[in-house]
Amino acid sequence: MNIEKVAIAGAGIIGASWAIVYARSGLQVAIFDHSAEGRAALPGRLAEAIAISDALLRPGETVAQVTARITIHDNLADAVADADFVHECIVEKLDAKVAIFAELDRLAGPDAILATTTSSFPVSKFASELACRDRCIVVHPATPPHLLPVTEICPAPFTRADVTDATFRFMEACGQTPVHIKREIPSFVLNRMQAALVVEMFRCLNEDLISAEDIDKIISQGFGMRWAFLGPFEGVDLNAKGGIRQYLENFGFLFNEMANELGFADVVTDKSIDALEAYARNKIPLDKLQEKVSWRDQSIIALRQLKDARGTVDRG
Repeated sequence: MNIEKVAIAGAGIIGASWAIVYARSGLQVAIFDHSAEGRAALPGRLAEAIAISDALLRPGETVAQVTARITIHDNLADAVADADFVHECIVEKLDAKVAIFAELDRLAGPDAILATTTSSFPVSKFASELACRDRCIVVHPATPPHLLPVTEICPAPFTRADVTDATFRFMEACGQTPVHIKREIPSFVLNRMQAALVVEMFRCLNEDLISAEDIDKIISQGFGMRWAFLGPFEGVDLNAKGGIRQYLENFGFLFNEMANELGFADVVTDKSIDALEAYARNKIPLDKLQEKVSWRDQSIIALRQLKDARGTVDRG
């Protein structure tokens, strides 16, 4: 599938951000919003956001050139005409999703991929009865996508495999980092992982174990600095000379005890350790682990220096 023109339904924070992603990649973007007030404010919002993030523009391109690729429409049919990829970014309400996908089924071209940026509703919830259902897919980003590239791709059971593959390749071509959610689950994975941390933060706050300020410090001056360069599993791999297998065999019981407290079965199992060992050693052999530790350390030092220079380190 060759994607040259993109249409976006909804010009809120997410829709405008996606417009920047696509226009920055050289694509023509038609964006529809039902609100006259929203349409009037959109050019200024886009120009400001593109200017602030101009370091991410392609070499030699200007803010004006990127902005010129985006057209604003007051009619959905006009926006989606001839679009190869239609990205719905409207309000997060199920009835609204049902209504607009019924419209897209009627208005969009017969080969257009129909994506939704929903953060909670699988495609099966609102498109299962539509003729276009095999072209529908979840494309859910971290916010805002024009700055944070990770993007969840979640097909429904009835989504065609070539649609999933084309969407994955398209996101990569636009500079995003797509991740494949293998089956539909409410809130997908990004939000569920985030929620697990936020729920525990609230538990600790509500039980008066720690202040809100100190909870933020744990992330901003701890995990966040490490996670800026390494995923959590990659980080664990560096915490023992024998890598992630040795670490989990020694300390996995701690995570199992916490999971059991919450009513879950053990999460660190022989099967999960084997899978993580295979993942980690495929990325880096064990005899190169110390080199990666040194790289991590230097990366964190550089980040600390940057935070100091920008005055963002909390000395409280």
